[in-house]
Amino acid sequence: MIMYSKAFLGKRAEDLSNIIEQQTQPIFDELKIIVPITSCSTVLTLKKLKTASLVEIARELEQSHQLVKQKLPKLERLGLISKSPDKLDKRKTNYKLTPKGIEQSKKIESYLVVSEKLVQTVSNEIENDVAQIVNDALSALRYKTLLERYREYNQ
Repeated sequence: MIMYSKAFLGKRAEDLSNIIEQQTQPIFDELKIIVPITSCSTVLTLKKLKTASLVEIARELEQSHQLVKQKLPKLERLGLISKSPDKLDKRKTNYKLTPKGIEQSKKIESYLVVSEKLVQTVSNEIENDVAQIVNDALSALRYKTLLERYREYNQ
């Protein structure tokens, strides 16, 4: 089937991400974690930085500020973060965790300990370190882009 070929690696990576998200949600429900799964890293980054602007959060996460900006309104509606204008630069908005956000971040951190063990069970089943493979692929693509590889291939 063509959808399983190496040429569709991006789609398969997205499929992996989707199944992890789908299978994690019932665990979050059981643990009473209300943070959207795709926003956990944002919450943990705010815990680490204490107070941060959109640009600072995006830089720490190595994501575009547009992607991070999409996640913040829901976190605010859930009462997990608050925003305030920067005292020195009124154009800038700073974000920080609320007490509820701090409580949720602690639950996420506890879950991450278990999550590492769950991922290890998958690694054991396939006899490969899943996390290391993903990290290696990301590093390789950051080192040399697909465009560079394409141009080398077509020389």
